[in-house]
Amino acid sequence: MYSLDVVQISRVQADQRAGRAGRTRPGKCYRLYPISIYQKEFLEATIPEIQRSSLAGSVLYLKSLDLPDINILKFDFLDPPSRESLEDALRQLYLIDAIDENGQITDVGRIMAELPLEPSLSRTLIEANKLGCLSQALTVAAVLSAEITFRSTRSKDMEGKRKRQELPDGSGWGDHIQLLQIFESWDRTGYDPRWCSDHELQVRGMKFSKDVRNQLSQIIQKIAKGSTDVQAKKEQKSDPDYRKLRRALCVGYGNQLAERMLHHNGYHTVGYRAQLVQVHPFSVLEGDEYGKLPVYIVYHELINTTRPFMRNVCAVDQSWIKPILKKLERLDMNKLSGGSSGSKDPEPLEDKQLLNLFTEVEAAEMTGGSHDGYSAAAALAATALAASRNGLCSGKIL
Repeated sequence: MYSLDVVQISRVQADQRAGRAGRTRPGKCYRLYPISIYQKEFLEATIPEIQRSSLAGSVLYLKSLDLPDINILKFDFLDPPSRESLEDALRQLYLIDAIDENGQITDVGRIMAELPLEPSLSRTLIEANKLGCLSQALTVAAVLSAEITFRSTRSKDMEGKRKRQELPDGSGWGDHIQLLQIFESWDRTGYDPRWCSDHELQVRGMKFSKDVRNQLSQIIQKIAKGSTDVQAKKEQKSDPDYRKLRRALCVGYGNQLAERMLHHNGYHTVGYRAQLVQVHPFSVLEGDEYGKLPVYIVYHELINTTRPFMRNVCAVDQSWIKPILKKLERLDMNKLSGGSSGSKDPEPLEDKQLLNLFTEVEAAEMTGGSHDGYSAAAALAATALAASRNGLCSGKIL
């Protein structure tokens, strides 16, 4: 899960900070800790990003390259991530139909790889396009990508609390629906920045979500079956319970399901490693007349503060998750990883091809690609390039 931890800097970072002194004129750097801590407690270097972030986007990108006989779990990384991280990425891609049970990328997976979003949101957009609620899904994906937050107000500020209470409540279905309703309310004002300020919303974040939505609309136009414009009244009238959107979210978040405990409103995650979690206290998800929350929900992310919480959750029907549970029963990690032992030797990948691959990924990262995908994918390409140049795999990716 995601956690924001306070950790000590590394020796490399300490040396870099010391280098700030004396750049424009003679200076000194005073370190406010003994040298024994520097030598014994600091790590030599900062932990690479590939070892501390989700690899679903990276693995999907690798799968889309059609590299011959590549085995994800046995790949020789420059900075090897944990096996659990790779297995979790493969499991997620399988449960959301990006790869099949043999580890081969599907047609859905190829479309997902072209979208500059994390795989769960890409899959949601594709399913929403199929169900006829693409416009709503685009709004949700854009707002989640922009990470909209409420401006902090003091507990004594009753006016700030009142303004927040005036915001849409998600109709009790969850935070994804609330984010959609907030954006649609802003759309009805003609995207007036004063409306955001009046309701304690960050204007900059809302504007960014609008820009992201416009970009996603342009990218997905070639497969869109309907309009991508914001059509709040028309869509809400035809689907007042947001069933289509919630079903699309269920498909997209196939690896991020939680089931309510029997005797209280706590949840445990569904999947390989079940763990006890709770709905975030700021969530707008509502229970029934007896106060019980929905039996099944999907969550956008797990965070660990005082305890594990699910942030941005949405209620889903039990019938929608049955196909996902069946997939879990026949999951074979070795097949998902790829690299059949009985296949022929792959054709050599020339050094120039590997260099082009590395350049392509780096270019995607510089132009604003997926935050958790392209940077790690660039490291994978660099690994292949370095291995080829050093003769570690005879010009092939094994």
